[in-house]
Amino acid sequence: MSPARGFWAFSVELYGAAGVETACLALQDRFGADVNLVLYCLWAGRPLGRGDLAAAVAATAAIRSRIAGLRAARRALARGSEARAAAGRAELAAERQEQDILEGLAPRGARRPDTAEGNLSAYAAILGVDEGRFIETARPLLDALG
Repeated sequence: MSPARGFWAFSVELYGAAGVETACLALQDRFGADVNLVLYCLWAGRPLGRGDLAAAVAATAAIRSRIAGLRAARRALARGSEARAAAGRAELAAERQEQDILEGLAPRGARRPDTAEGNLSAYAAILGVDEGRFIETARPLLDALG
């Protein structure tokens, strides 16, 4: 799976790999991780330090807040309802906006997929969570990178 293409295309393909969706939701629910930031750690293809990730967190704070509101609204609506479907579409559109912001922050230059685990470790440190458990939970994503 090449990180050389656009962030959105990379994310859609990776999210469809076996075990990735479950792992992403576990990272979100257990560690408070933003799935788009997790995917960014994998896609960036260059080492991201705490400063890089702190800048990414700050740059996406407003849109992440909007996504959280949309997610809460979607979850509160009846399954199968048009209102829930509309909230889901709005949430997905906001997710893509967040990814556009992150793609603009990505370091330029040759991409190396071998930096993904280090980037996830740096993100775990930003979150203040146990790095080993975070990486273990993220293992299906790392495995899907190939």
